[in-house]
Amino acid sequence: MPLSPPRPLLRRRASTVLTAAIAVAGTLTVSPAALAEPVAGPVAGPAVPGSPSALPVDIEGLASYVPADSCDPHAKPGTTALGDLLKATYPGSSYGIDRTCGTDPLPTSEHYDGRALDFFRSVRSPQQRAQIQALIGWLFAKDADGHSYANARRLGVMYLIWDNRIWGSYRAAEGWRPYMGCAARTSTAYDTTCHRDHIHISLSWEGAMRRTSFWTGQVAARDYGPCRESGLNWAAPYTAARATPCPSVPHVSASAKASPLARTLTTYSGMALGVGDTGPVVRAVQQAVGAAPDGVFGPLTQAAVSGWQTSHGLAATGVVDADTWRGLLTAVAAPVSRPAAPTHPGLTRYASRTLRVGSQGPAVAAVQHRLHMHPARGTFGSRTKARVRLFQSRHHLVADGVVGPSTWAALGA
Repeated sequence: MPLSPPRPLLRRRASTVLTAAIAVAGTLTVSPAALAEPVAGPVAGPAVPGSPSALPVDIEGLASYVPADSCDPHAKPGTTALGDLLKATYPGSSYGIDRTCGTDPLPTSEHYDGRALDFFRSVRSPQQRAQIQALIGWLFAKDADGHSYANARRLGVMYLIWDNRIWGSYRAAEGWRPYMGCAARTSTAYDTTCHRDHIHISLSWEGAMRRTSFWTGQVAARDYGPCRESGLNWAAPYTAARATPCPSVPHVSASAKASPLARTLTTYSGMALGVGDTGPVVRAVQQAVGAAPDGVFGPLTQAAVSGWQTSHGLAATGVVDADTWRGLLTAVAAPVSRPAAPTHPGLTRYASRTLRVGSQGPAVAAVQHRLHMHPARGTFGSRTKARVRLFQSRHHLVADGVVGPSTWAALGA
């Protein structure tokens, strides 16, 4: 849809536009001293994005809070369209959308859904700060029909985080609220955490999928996105709009005695993973299935997942789907069987040693015999490591390819 240029009345001096933006947006964290900073030479006020040439009289309601619950970190069309609009409005700017699942310091992030935008402008630059204040004013202003927060509603803005504060459409009456104690964290080291070097914009699903009236000229129905399945903490990726809220499903927690691997897998259970995915969740799955834990889901990991699925009675798809997650959780939760007496007493003499790639000698040869490797040359190389990983995976151990106490016990030492 074509966008019309900003109205002439918006081309005012910076101080006038900033004052108007603050009046609309509520209390922001720009200090009086900052507002009083001189601007070198005569300049026009900050631009704002153009508005669509034709909009319906009706308008979307303020977006409900629908948190991220899936792992599909690929930019959605509405998020990209908004980023491109802002970048065109403010030359020299940039934005980022997707983020590797499991890397955010918070438990969840709409970046994992591809429906969150970080638009990079800094409060420490008077020009850039003024641009964001003007943008907020444009998002929150009434339209010609008297609708408050008109552009925020037509774009599907769910919440904003900027300069130590957060505004949520679902709590609009409260205005801007403090964010994570950032007002006291004035060091530049906190500029990213406290959103002083960018404004964060999270969108509703209808906004992220570019179905809102700002883009289509038609008011979008509310979309609640994908839902979590019982027994898993994350939903499958978005495939279609959902008109009703997701049913309430309790989150899954690992037991207090669970291994670190079991706790990690439980936390991220349900995230759909396949070739091309990266990050800490991939690394945990690799440990569980006996693949090299490099955090990159490539052909070798796909083969390891397929092998693990076959050995556990699942369809060998090579994709970590809901059924595979349930199998992984069952496997890592199962206690390792440790017989009261050694079943392979010939290994006992070596059980105090730790063996890994590079180890040599009779202890390595004994392990190779136990794993039915022929010939057993007594040299721990990549082939032995792969066989140890497979053994560890089948015995519900961390598949790191290192023969330590738990692996010796499972071997029957």
